[in-house]
Amino acid sequence: MTGHLTRRRERTRGRPRADAGESVDEASLLRTAFAMFATHGYGAATMRAMARELGVSHNLLNVRFGKKSQLWKASVDWRLKEAAREVELAFDPSHPPEEQLRDLIHRFCRWAIINSDIVAMSHLEGREPSWRLDYMTESFTLPFQRRLQDLLEQVGSGTALRPIDSGALLALLVHGVGSYFALAPMHDRLLPDLPGDGAANPSPEDRADAMARFLLAGLFSA
Repeated sequence: MTGHLTRRRERTRGRPRADAGESVDEASLLRTAFAMFATHGYGAATMRAMARELGVSHNLLNVRFGKKSQLWKASVDWRLKEAAREVELAFDPSHPPEEQLRDLIHRFCRWAIINSDIVAMSHLEGREPSWRLDYMTESFTLPFQRRLQDLLEQVGSGTALRPIDSGALLALLVHGVGSYFALAPMHDRLLPDLPGDGAANPSPEDRADAMARFLLAGLFSA
């Protein structure tokens, strides 16, 4: 009998308690899910691996989110809405359109410093058509792009603004500036920054601001 109890303890040791998920808040669940989807891709990211990472039972994720597709949608909704708040502050109608656009470019370049996981997700999902790409585009990218397009048109009607469509500008911000920070190990191996604009060893914020100024100089040059 004693041996049976010992084996039973060994089998259960390391498994999450049935109620372990009660102490894990939804933000933690969604943060972990999004990170795994952005790192491994939808096909390779499994709910079992997420459960192990969180220390909860696999069944907990099934009960709370249902299918993996629903967990993917929930994590994308949570992460992209959270990340959008700081940038969307630039759309302030109390400020002139040109000031809004300048603020938006600066905010977006700084946004790229801490949102490399979103850049990684867009790279993964943007390579081929899928329901996930459609979901991200229709729920987040297009609504933001329409606001950006409207702002560009407002600025262009009263200022010497170089013509550029909102899709191209968005690509420069997300896949240009965003990739610079998302691929930091690669860029760390390039030539060091030359003296000139900013400190000899610029911070990520300095780099982001320099990129913003460069983009704005191109947008507003005669």
